[in-house]
Amino acid sequence: MKSVGNSTICIVHGSDLSIPNGATDRVIAFINGLMNAGYDVHLVIPKPKGPLPCDVEGVNIHTINSTENGVTNQITRATELSFKAKKITNNAHALLQIEHSTLAGFASLMGCSDYILDMHDLCYTDPLYLNLPFSGRVQRCIYKIEERAVKKASKILVVSEPMKNFIIGEWDLPEGKVEVIPSGFFSSKISDDISQNVVDSTVISRVGSLFAHLDVDAIVALAKSLQETGIKLHLVGGGVAEDELKIKIKRHNLENVMISGWVPQDEALRIMQRSLLTFESIKDTMTTRLASPIKILNYAALGKPIVLSDVSELSEIFKKKDAALVSDPSDVDQFIENVHLLLNNPNLRNRLGNNALSLVHDYSWEKQGEKLVRAIENMD
Repeated sequence: MKSVGNSTICIVHGSDLSIPNGATDRVIAFINGLMNAGYDVHLVIPKPKGPLPCDVEGVNIHTINSTENGVTNQITRATELSFKAKKITNNAHALLQIEHSTLAGFASLMGCSDYILDMHDLCYTDPLYLNLPFSGRVQRCIYKIEERAVKKASKILVVSEPMKNFIIGEWDLPEGKVEVIPSGFFSSKISDDISQNVVDSTVISRVGSLFAHLDVDAIVALAKSLQETGIKLHLVGGGVAEDELKIKIKRHNLENVMISGWVPQDEALRIMQRSLLTFESIKDTMTTRLASPIKILNYAALGKPIVLSDVSELSEIFKKKDAALVSDPSDVDQFIENVHLLLNNPNLRNRLGNNALSLVHDYSWEKQGEKLVRAIENMD
């Protein structure tokens, strides 16, 4: 690791930065925080499939020819990214920050060490790897890669206190090596024309990846319960659960579910704002218990009433602050009941929405970017 007095930093990220999602937001927030603090930022990423967000203007961007293609080219992509990042870091005498623990594990095999590791989530527990050939061996391999990643890092950033406590206990790390920087929302992107959109009383929404932890059966059951009400579910985003969701929607002849796929962030915010209420229904897994779901913060920043599964640290915080209705993830009926309760009670919607808006103030991405700068400057 170079001296913390160095004003140059190289961030390497293994996902497509042109696709709007939580990982993209976090990387952009950190880039902006560093640039605002006067750092010269280099960014190493796979070749994007679409245009890059305007937020990365002024960044020294370096791409590899490989595009992101899930796990199918993960090893090749990680190797190419690691080599390029190592070369740039050495040539620029820069700090190295690696996004995601699996990429950091591969980078350590390429000779990288004493880097800043930003752990968005825990990978070896991800169901994404369960359907691969020899899945047990694959998961054990990923565990070893993540273990190597955290051992070789000088500083580790995580998204929640439960994640911090887990990795410290699992890999016997000194507590001072790990710092929590939760997820956030871009307050600068919530403009007046978005926040003043007229609410459509016939639409409720979920905006975010249709990932492996999504409770597809709960969403289908909710849609069935609303068939006679005229209420539609608007799902924005794509992912590994999309095909399963579409098959079950078709099987049950559900015409009140819209799946938009990925949309630009400003349009996603407009969809949330126009919705009567917002929701998240996910399964209780090790990954979701350690997570910090960004969609919840976006919902709250728009003052929307929210229905959540009681899984993450954030859901517990929202529950305690009376900022959402929270249900047991194993109780689909309770989830559906909470949605109907909000639909039929405008006073409750207003109270929860106002409480959520007050709660989320300290979670802006702008403040999280400042926390990264402080973490770097306070490093030994």
